[in-house]
Amino acid sequence: IQLETKQFGRIAAQTAKQVIIQGIREAERGAVYDNYSSKAQEILTGTVLRMDPSGDMYIRIGTGTERSDAILRAGEQIPGEAYQEGDLIRVYVVDVHRSNRGPQVFVSRTHPNLVRRLFELEVPEIAEGLVEVRNIAREPGSRTKIAVRAAQEDIDPVGACVGPRGGRVG
Repeated sequence: IQLETKQFGRIAAQTAKQVIIQGIREAERGAVYDNYSSKAQEILTGTVLRMDPSGDMYIRIGTGTERSDAILRAGEQIPGEAYQEGDLIRVYVVDVHRSNRGPQVFVSRTHPNLVRRLFELEVPEIAEGLVEVRNIAREPGSRTKIAVRAAQEDIDPVGACVGPRGGRVG
């Protein structure tokens, strides 16, 4: 419906403008939430923004309009690692929550699935599904143990083909 704008006052026009801007902000926050909720349980690279006195770290993840701030709690950091503002860091997205100030992304450096995702990125046999990660035991900052298993019986986890009697062929 077309209306004559002269009948509205200055206050009504300003209120309408604020309502429209608020609607746009809510739509942007919803898009960011949808984007990062689909990236839960994935690895992202971020830039350290600042450190809280409580030990929490704020990290900027994403680029352009899809960027957001993530929270790396003190308990999710690896003991002994020290970061400075501006450092690049790889993190595992644990959870995404809606809040009044937009989506809050919670990340971790100690989660066992961080190691799983890193191995999926670096080892082609795991990414292709030829070798599956069965279990991960981890002491962050100290050591990690990974139990793997060949997905097919005719493949040795080391990568050699296995003959019918269990001996290596190649």
